[in-house]
Amino acid sequence: MEVGRLTGAFDLLTVGQLDVIAQARRRCERLVARVRTDEQVERLEGLAPVMPLDERISLVAALKDVDDVDVVGPAEAAAGLGPKQAYLFTAEAPGATAEVLRPRSDAPALPAVAEVIVRTEASDPGVRVGYVPGGWDMFHIGHLRIIERARSLCDRLVVGVVTDEALVRAKGRPPMVTLAERAAVVDAISLVDDVVVDTSSNKLLAWEKVGFDVLFKGDDWRGTAKGDRLEAEMAQVGVELRYFPYTPHTSSTALRSVLAAR
Repeated sequence: MEVGRLTGAFDLLTVGQLDVIAQARRRCERLVARVRTDEQVERLEGLAPVMPLDERISLVAALKDVDDVDVVGPAEAAAGLGPKQAYLFTAEAPGATAEVLRPRSDAPALPAVAEVIVRTEASDPGVRVGYVPGGWDMFHIGHLRIIERARSLCDRLVVGVVTDEALVRAKGRPPMVTLAERAAVVDAISLVDDVVVDTSSNKLLAWEKVGFDVLFKGDDWRGTAKGDRLEAEMAQVGVELRYFPYTPHTSSTALRSVLAAR
């Protein structure tokens, strides 16, 4: 089995980064992502990474196209690349040479919003389908932990990606990442079985589309009027409502502040 190694910062999950990983995956049978330390990234690119090393490792390890992850050692760090968004691919094959990979300007276009929608098939008896909606803007470790926890409580996980318009109504500002890009990033996570576009705060509409058995929501809804209403609606169709605590140390708002300061 030919093993390929892709070395880079892997800072923030973007469609550009996913494109580089897909390029590398097509060149080998097994892909190892080699993540640079915070100090290496800062020395090579002139800026510290937005996300710390442990979070970058967790995020890239969760991707469908990545088989394993390790950290670039001090002896290898000098053979780095200066330009941002550049990755070094090497294959464990006789005569193989290192190759610089970057996001392609001619990469296939992301699907239109209507094409992002994936309707799940009817569940087999005994298969517990979970549904977790969210904005997933600038996908971070808090998002991944929510998906991990949800997937541990169901047999099949469907993730709803809220539209740009709905996020503007809820937060008063547009997301930094477009709907199609947010859906593509969520779909790249190995624990996610299906992705749908969530167009309404009425989760009965999502239930009609997906047919889930359990709905996961943030615990800021618990004990509120909207939470009570949601519980009543889900009870009408026999759906369990599970509340998750948020991870306050990392949020899209915090990442937005970091990026704005650069």
